[in-house]
Amino acid sequence: MTNEQQEEQWRQDGIRWGIIAGGLVVVLFASVYFIQKELVLSRGLWLSTYVVYIFAMWSAQRKVVANELKSYIQPGFMVFVVANALFYFYYHLLFAVFDPELVKLQGELMAAQGYDPKDAVMPTVGSSFFAYAQSLIPGFLLATGIGFLLSRRK
Repeated sequence: MTNEQQEEQWRQDGIRWGIIAGGLVVVLFASVYFIQKELVLSRGLWLSTYVVYIFAMWSAQRKVVANELKSYIQPGFMVFVVANALFYFYYHLLFAVFDPELVKLQGELMAAQGYDPKDAVMPTVGSSFFAYAQSLIPGFLLATGIGFLLSRRK
């Protein structure tokens, strides 16, 4: 396989698995929303999405056969970039368009936990994008960790 073919392959794998992972996370959040709205705001649900991300990243990265760690990281990080873009698009639509009352619910839950309910604010396009951009840091670290493990499997 030529370098160009390898590069195209990891991009395709990253995008395909990213769409799958992002779709699964959106379905997970939508299901939880319809079962019990409060759980959409739970830290546990947010952290559980990493199980989906790890599986998809591993699936995209396991096909790589290379000598450089970079070659292992690229498809996994692409998965995370695509999946989280889909998720944050859904997240923004959920709070800002479909159910703005979630912000009020978030404020009530924050007050019950001793936090200032004024910290619960409606996500804007800018704040959603900033949250997405911040999420890419742990996504990169996760892709690097998985890539490192897979690069050592020889």
